[in-house]
Amino acid sequence: MRRPQRVWRERLKIGRLIAIELVIVVVLVLVGVGGYYLWSQSQNYVSSSDAQLSANLVTVVATAPGKIEGTLPQIGTKVKAGQQLFTEALQGSGSAGSAAGAGASKTTTTVVVNTAPVAATAYGKVAQVSVVDGQVVAPGTPLATLVATTGNTVVANIPESEIRSVKVGQFVDVTIDAYPGDTFPGHVAAIVPATQSALSILPSTQSSGTYTKVTQRIPVVIQFENPNGVRLYTGLSVEVRVHISGS
Repeated sequence: MRRPQRVWRERLKIGRLIAIELVIVVVLVLVGVGGYYLWSQSQNYVSSSDAQLSANLVTVVATAPGKIEGTLPQIGTKVKAGQQLFTEALQGSGSAGSAAGAGASKTTTTVVVNTAPVAATAYGKVAQVSVVDGQVVAPGTPLATLVATTGNTVVANIPESEIRSVKVGQFVDVTIDAYPGDTFPGHVAAIVPATQSALSILPSTQSSGTYTKVTQRIPVVIQFENPNGVRLYTGLSVEVRVHISGS
């Protein structure tokens, strides 16, 4: 009886060793495949998730002192350059005498002189209306904000360690968080000749002795196609993958 038990134990030990070896082989294969994938990605693509849909925001302003009258544009309305958005009742100063004769005193009063249209200065959609009917405005007062429709644009911030591989004209895969699973074909349209921090309104500064090196990022402008005509909104989160192989 001992011999069969010994044989069974030896077989069990051999089986365990084989299982362990198989697990090691599988792990090594997975590590190798993963390593090759990462290496291939780094050699063929530059990727960034620090990207957003971008568009030019155009502010429509009052050109003279007056009062807004009539129907206001609705948010989301498509407009053309030159299309009337507001009607402004212009105001001027008039004077009226309070008594007859050479010693008559004069009282200055505000009178409506004329009306003038305020038109859109670009093709786009109304994103914000900043006034209400009857509001008195001065020259330069913002009346509305338009999102200009000048193409589908992404601004992606590429780390300085990878920007040397990015060139104008390279193909780009664009994915938008709002539409998972969809890929939009595009290309690099321009590389901004300054870092993101240098373009900031308030550039970051550090006191002497407390300097911490931070990876700088360079904005890259990407134009892409929208073949299915999905709705796009300025500021949506985007991921990009720039094809750098062969460049």
